[in-house]
Amino acid sequence: MIEKKELKIISFDVDGTLVDLEYNDLIWFKEIPELVAKKKKINFEKSLKFVHEEYTKLGEQNLNWYDINYWISYFGIEISPNEIFEKYEPQVKIYREVIPLLEELKKNFILIVITAMPREFLVPKMKKLEKYFKYSFSALSDFKELKNSEIYSKISKAINVHPEQILHVGDHWEFDYPAAQKAGMNAIYLDRSNTKKGNFVVNNLAEIKRVIRDKYNN
Repeated sequence: MIEKKELKIISFDVDGTLVDLEYNDLIWFKEIPELVAKKKKINFEKSLKFVHEEYTKLGEQNLNWYDINYWISYFGIEISPNEIFEKYEPQVKIYREVIPLLEELKKNFILIVITAMPREFLVPKMKKLEKYFKYSFSALSDFKELKNSEIYSKISKAINVHPEQILHVGDHWEFDYPAAQKAGMNAIYLDRSNTKKGNFVVNNLAEIKRVIRDKYNN
């Protein structure tokens, strides 16, 4: 266990942690199916079923699953990704506890972002939040991998901080919790569905203040 005073950096996942998933869902399960429906001349329900099946076939362990350019090409859609991102940017919703929490944490810690999503997805979500963060990393754009223990290790080296001096917070059990711990980082699992229990499980992002206070004496 690290010395409590050594905690220097708080790292956050983005989707489901800082911002809700609606923005992503609108793109993957509304815009793309609508465009496919128009191209194939089928109704939306059939298109949604078809598109969802294609996503599932590929699987989220495949890097292309996250790549909007891949799917635009795969479905033969004629549209630029930026058109889609800009169309839905007003739908980005930051969880209400996020900004007050970041305002408080920035007084004592360096804040960073580590997301699995491509950086083009990150940009619209971070417009109102980027001022709080010193660094942002996209596992796919920066390292051509999904979030895993090696990515976390590379990031700690990139910012010249020992992994045990970083506390990572995220809502994906596999990518955010054990992967960060395996790299030597401290980790908190954000479970907004309130299905898991534990000292390092929180149901609301504001609860991480309690963990930091209790475990790291900050």
